[in-house]
Amino acid sequence: MPKKITEECIACGSCLSVCPTECISEGDIYIIDSEQCIDCGVCADECPTEAIVDA
Repeated sequence: MPKKITEECIACGSCLSVCPTECISEGDIYIIDSEQCIDCGVCADECPTEAIVDA
């Protein structure tokens, strides 16, 4: 199941730099492209606010 980013996101960029498929886009709240997400969980492990959850 792909990941999604919730409103808890503080747009710190921690997830962006570790994503192996580069499927995360910047914004006020970052967005994960569910078509490209391989559900590796690396982004969720790096998120300081636990804003990344299963979609």
